Amino acid sequence: MKSDFHSEDLRNGSKLLTKDMPFFRTVTLGIGVNVGAADEVKENSGISHLIEHCVFKRTKNFDGYTLKKKIESVGGTLNAFTSREYTLFYAKVPDFASEEAFNVIYDLVSAPLFLEEDVEMEKNVVLEEIAMYEDDPMDLASTNLLKALWGEDSPYGRPIIGRVETVKNLHSQDLKKFHSLHYVPSRMTLSILGNLEACNIGEFVQRMEKLQDSKVTETKSHPKSTKPLNVVTTKRDLKQVNVSLAVPTVEKSDPRNYPLAIIATILGGGMSSMLFEEVREKSGLVYSISSSNQSNRLSGYFSIDFSTSPQKIFEAVDKIKNVLSNFPKRVHNYMDYGKKRLEGKLLTSTESTFSTMLMMIDDQFTLSRVRKLEETIKFLREVKESDILKAFEEFFCKKWTLSAVGPEGNYVESLKKHEFEVNLDGGN
Repeated sequence: MKSDFHSEDLRNGSKLLTKDMPFFRTVTLGIGVNVGAADEVKENSGISHLIEHCVFKRTKNFDGYTLKKKIESVGGTLNAFTSREYTLFYAKVPDFASEEAFNVIYDLVSAPLFLEEDVEMEKNVVLEEIAMYEDDPMDLASTNLLKALWGEDSPYGRPIIGRVETVKNLHSQDLKKFHSLHYVPSRMTLSILGNLEACNIGEFVQRMEKLQDSKVTETKSHPKSTKPLNVVTTKRDLKQVNVSLAVPTVEKSDPRNYPLAIIATILGGGMSSMLFEEVREKSGLVYSISSSNQSNRLSGYFSIDFSTSPQKIFEAVDKIKNVLSNFPKRVHNYMDYGKKRLEGKLLTSTESTFSTMLMMIDDQFTLSRVRKLEETIKFLREVKESDILKAFEEFFCKKWTLSAVGPEGNYVESLKKHEFEVNLDGGN
């Protein structure tokens, strides 16, 4: 299946990414803006996410109800999210409603009003969202993991959603200033996928090119990982200890991400993976366990996530350590699984216009170019066992950072002192 797409630089510095899927009767349209939590400072942490929320309250041409109804009344969906690197606003609609979708998305990024009463109202919503995530032990473990991994004052260690105190202190003028500074054409990418024949792309491009550009000073820098440590948080009414283990890796442009992605699949990708087989199926220590290789433009980390009861926590941790220590001896038997599963997941993701758009937008903002599917598959196929072993030894054979959220109990102090360190001798 060819992954041909069209990429075009527009006159004002914005970009156009399209992929024609004429066999679809839908269009997925999004505008990504290259600004996120990594562009913030400690005092305005969460402002990118709050802007993403507040633009839906009111724009120059739509009130909050009308802009949502424009999409939903034709059976479409409208949404947005904020990441470290970028914010994406998108809609999926029947192909006959592509113009309505563009009008709404365009207004969201170019003409929000940020009225003070709207901002104050939405701040309450975000504060509830923060409380929701803090109530979820796995989310809290992941949040604490990033703080421990990169440092609490690093834009890569702070939560994307912000902190209660910083969100409370943000006001309309703060949002307007931040928006005018970062929501400029040179940071915008319009992406359209689906039945392009039904879209008036020429008109969309003309409107994008009417936006006035201004110079943006680059503020992002490579984060420096901290010394590995253990963070254990206790909460009442929990039955399990929720654990995230991690080591820093590399930014997305680094070719070592290909062997790291295969390692993540071999270790914790699916029910056929090493960790699932050894820790759940053979030992019965967990219900679920997974591993992931996360990377962005300037940093990356590899993590293992699982939950277990306090009585089994050290047995589970030691079993995971044992699986990792023996990984080099067993990897040969899993090479085919790791490569083919990754390739298959990539191919099946192309059936979703949103997943395809997300891959294109993410590439654009983290690599400054969009990779063809065939290129990614080619690099994955070319990874050798020696590349896997080299990456494993470089990134995994060290002490890991540990973040845990669980009930109070005797295990807590011991877990805080526990050293999760991987060696290649096959032992613990």
